[in-house]
Amino acid sequence: MIKILKIVLIAILSIVTVFVLIVFRLYAIKIYDSVLQQSHMKKLEAYYEDSYTPVDESQFVNFDRFDDETTLDEIQMLASHNSYKKTGSDIGKFFIGLGDSFAEARALKYGYQNLTEQFEVGIRSMEFDLRKRKSSFVLTHVPLVDNSSVAPDFAMALEEINLYSENNPTHIPIVILLEIKEDWMILDHALQDISREELIELDELLENKLGTHLYKPSDFMQDGLSIRETILNHGWPTVTSLLGKVIFVLHPNNMNQAYLDIDSSLETQSMFIGSYADELETDYASFVVQNEVDVNLISSLVSNQYIVRTRIDESLLFDQDRMDEAIISGAQILTSDFTKGRKDLDQDEMITLNNYTVIKRTT
Repeated sequence: MIKILKIVLIAILSIVTVFVLIVFRLYAIKIYDSVLQQSHMKKLEAYYEDSYTPVDESQFVNFDRFDDETTLDEIQMLASHNSYKKTGSDIGKFFIGLGDSFAEARALKYGYQNLTEQFEVGIRSMEFDLRKRKSSFVLTHVPLVDNSSVAPDFAMALEEINLYSENNPTHIPIVILLEIKEDWMILDHALQDISREELIELDELLENKLGTHLYKPSDFMQDGLSIRETILNHGWPTVTSLLGKVIFVLHPNNMNQAYLDIDSSLETQSMFIGSYADELETDYASFVVQNEVDVNLISSLVSNQYIVRTRIDESLLFDQDRMDEAIISGAQILTSDFTKGRKDLDQDEMITLNNYTVIKRTT
């Protein structure tokens, strides 16, 4: 009996030891990524100081960006999906497979080059998942099991974006969809809830790091009008007037009201607030998230001067028909997992808009 108990104890201790080692390995990924990000930022500073030549923006667009008639809602741009994400570890994908499905785990096997490299191949719209960890905001997909990131520290990510804008002052405006995540917090005890105080802190961080490159609601609203009223009365600003600017849009979720409650006029906030297609009776309605490609619905939204983000593929399954319909719909932000800047794709697998990443709408 004692011998059996010893065997059982040894087995239990072995399982616990393996589990602890696995968890440590997964945590180590985050630490390693943080070290890489710090190193990357130091290299960037030298990169820009060493006789840097701005990127030729004209190679990415099929129209004259200095034409002061084309407005922001009249262009279409490719957007990278989960733009901060690295492929991550196989062991993490294994746990995702156990906890969700192995199909979902396979759909996460993609990763991007750093933000600067994506900008330098013409990506002008990105999507970030933001969490609060201890005293910092971080960009990570699923805590612990899919947490590898090219820009884990959000403050440094903003510094990287600011450096690009500083050194490429006539780039097409960069639109970033920011989704605040609070799921799977059980996987990382250091994750914090995000409430009004954290949202105010986030706003201040955006403004402090991006400065005059940040295009805020207060920069847009005119004559005491709300965002929606400004769109209806004056339309969207021209692309020319927004060159070198960065626009952040809060992905619609349960944070909308908390963010709006800080200042219902949005005069003091740093981000526009996104909406879904069935909730447009608000003064802030401007950017609409419509994931499914419904040509009639999106076309109607675009004709009513909304800027629409849609997904032209999902689950790492590319569908040319869906992409064609997304373009025809007029959706301005076309999100894909197959954009330039993805690290694990061959050149012929990366999609473009007729060899461009930003085009003028034809519908």
